[in-house]
Amino acid sequence: MSKGGSGLFTGTNGFKQALGEDVYDRIMPNGEKNIDFKHLPGEKGYKIKRRLTDKQMEFLTSEYGVEFAQVYKLGYGKNGGGGQYYIFSGTVNSVIVPVGKDFMLINHTHPCGTARPSDVDLKLMALYAAHGSPQRSSRIIPVGKTTIKFTSEGKR
Repeated sequence: MSKGGSGLFTGTNGFKQALGEDVYDRIMPNGEKNIDFKHLPGEKGYKIKRRLTDKQMEFLTSEYGVEFAQVYKLGYGKNGGGGQYYIFSGTVNSVIVPVGKDFMLINHTHPCGTARPSDVDLKLMALYAAHGSPQRSSRIIPVGKTTIKFTSEGKR
């Protein structure tokens, strides 16, 4: 991709509009918006302005070939309202996310299309509960397959 003026990046797959230092809205040729990055967030993660759809998460994994996870840090409002969404990236088969009483794993992707939770996924859900998080279920977005919901006991 070539860098255009005013913080925009252009290319055959649409253009990118800066949302922050490393986070962009990527407008696709069909007019849909997808989030994209100048640099992948890694385990540091990036704040994002809104919750990403399953389709947007799958797009990121298809584009970069690694797992992505979307986490919500609870806010001070009723039921954790007013919190902040974060996005993390990892490798082809793992992604590191924060765990604690104020965090919830909204969803994560499986680049290889595995439509079931791994042992690590199940342990992670139990770890959230052990730390006092209100979360009891999360979602896996397997590339090319239907999203599934799971708990620490397995697929629902």
